[in-house]
Amino acid sequence: MKTTRRALAPMALAAATLPARAAPPPWIDAHTHAFVRGLKLAVDARYAPTYDASWETLLKLAETNGVGRTVLLQPSFLGYDNSYLFAALKAEPQHFRGVPWISPSVETRPEEWEEMARIGVRGLRFPIFGLPSPQWSAYHEMLGEALKRDWPIHLYVESKRLPEMLPFLLDGGHKVVIPHYGMFDRTLGPARDPGFKTLLESARTGRVFVVMCGAYRVGPERARMAAPMLLDAFGPERLMWGSDWPHTDTDLNRVTTYPITLRTFEDWVPDEAARRTILVDTPTRLYGF
Repeated sequence: MKTTRRALAPMALAAATLPARAAPPPWIDAHTHAFVRGLKLAVDARYAPTYDASWETLLKLAETNGVGRTVLLQPSFLGYDNSYLFAALKAEPQHFRGVPWISPSVETRPEEWEEMARIGVRGLRFPIFGLPSPQWSAYHEMLGEALKRDWPIHLYVESKRLPEMLPFLLDGGHKVVIPHYGMFDRTLGPARDPGFKTLLESARTGRVFVVMCGAYRVGPERARMAAPMLLDAFGPERLMWGSDWPHTDTDLNRVTTYPITLRTFEDWVPDEAARRTILVDTPTRLYGF
């Protein structure tokens, strides 16, 4: 049967009146994790969760607090099995970007790198706090793939190891992301920690980013002291905010703490324009939202 323009008109009108899917709120949570019980843990896992922290729960909690997009980082206790992370990226590409932890001992084919980029991977993670330093020669091809795609390298390490690791990665042309207010030694505090001083000095490269997340990991009062130091060195253009949800290996409430982290961030960064840059502009550019 021939379809006339008159017959198409009601169909076009109906399509025009369908509600469009609302865009997510603009704020970005740049440091989160997601997992459920039953996933295989790494052999050397330092922590075994006894609760679920699904990406669906994270998404609802974030949106309730005005956060529409999040960066999922592979939890260290899951090791190199990024299957749950990748499933979340495929399920909600509008809301998630991902940072996996990739094994250097298993070959990753070119088409696998392309697939990771397609589903929203935007960085590589090294969650090696308390673990030996990488044999970087084993990561030569992997680092090359990250550099080719402009993916930042996420270092979760003790601050005392930054003088060793930062120069290597920066000399190689990489962008680097450091979590938890710079990972300074909480017994020294930001003013006396040599590793934190190295971090502040690295700001001049323009390729180091710090996530203001997990103040409880370095001590809330110490983190409060570090906030203006980070703002002065890096400016809001290379700072991001993160909830560190679901606050693994702590007894913090996984619901009420989320808005508290936002209020704390607002207190420590009183300038509205700076907060906008940290919450939206910087992570948008770095992760391609």
